[in-house]
Amino acid sequence: MFTIAKTEAARGIWSAFKEPLTAPARGMVMVDVIAAGICGTDYHIYSWDSWSAGRIKTPMTIGHEFVGRISAIGEGVTGYEIGDRVSAECHISCGECHYCRTGNAHICEKTSIIGVDRPGAFAEQVEVPASNLWRVPTAIPDKHAAVFDPVGNAMHMVSAGKVTAKNVLIVGGGPIGLFAAAIAKAHGARTVALQEPNQARAAIARSLDLDLVVNPRDPDSAAQILNLTDGHGPDVVLEVSGNGVALNAALEIAAPGGTFALLGIPSGPVELDLGAKVVMKGVSLIGVTGRRMFETWYQVEAFMLKNPDLMEKVITHVLPATDFQRGFELMDEGACGKIVLDFQQIDQRLPI
Repeated sequence: MFTIAKTEAARGIWSAFKEPLTAPARGMVMVDVIAAGICGTDYHIYSWDSWSAGRIKTPMTIGHEFVGRISAIGEGVTGYEIGDRVSAECHISCGECHYCRTGNAHICEKTSIIGVDRPGAFAEQVEVPASNLWRVPTAIPDKHAAVFDPVGNAMHMVSAGKVTAKNVLIVGGGPIGLFAAAIAKAHGARTVALQEPNQARAAIARSLDLDLVVNPRDPDSAAQILNLTDGHGPDVVLEVSGNGVALNAALEIAAPGGTFALLGIPSGPVELDLGAKVVMKGVSLIGVTGRRMFETWYQVEAFMLKNPDLMEKVITHVLPATDFQRGFELMDEGACGKIVLDFQQIDQRLPI
């Protein structure tokens, strides 16, 4: 079985051939992976930053965005059959704590994440709890179905921001920011602006027919956003960059009473002028993590079915799984939107 794993506590990702997995445990299913998306989390692990070094126990097969077909079913599992095409929620919650029992399983304190805390989907097979599965409609192509997870992040953030009829600013044009821009537009935002310094990703954003795409490094970028919003500033800011400077700049121009949905994770602590920029402006800060289980999944499915053209614009590369190093290099260069790895064509003779 071909796998892509973090085997050493150092920058990089490696691959290997291992024995196929054994039969799934009770309540679990085995999924033969068709395709898997490279996530920002996977890139953090590849880079071996401070978060990864403190969280990942090597060796660990990474990857948590995927679509595949069920190949084996464990005891006690009902409602699924061999051959069903599925994706899966990567956050495995306990189902018993206060948060799980009140509809907030996405913030379960006992969450275990596929590809982070347990073997992931950058492999020909992955074992997943049946309770986390999502059966994928046949009308959704494999490369779209492989990225339910990040589109779900974007959907959760947009929903938290309540963007309908609002002036929206997306800070950061990585894949989730691009998906968020497309979703905000589909959800009836009054205007949608996106700021992104990388010109390759800015070009993808322009292909989405947004109202404004700006480079935050341009001295007149704030003026352009204010002009778009009739001088009021954005009512909703969707922060995906994790950049403290960008966050402070957005707070500076945000409309009074505005809403900030924060999904980007900073590399370290961020200093904010809470008095002037948050309290006195009546700004609401909302932390967004994961997806609401499974409300967000229904929303994402509907979006994918109705907007396949937007999905195509954000997914810029589908690479053979054995070419995964090229995928991470493209992310290093910022020369891509969303990257999907194809696990259908694995040459078992390939030297690793």
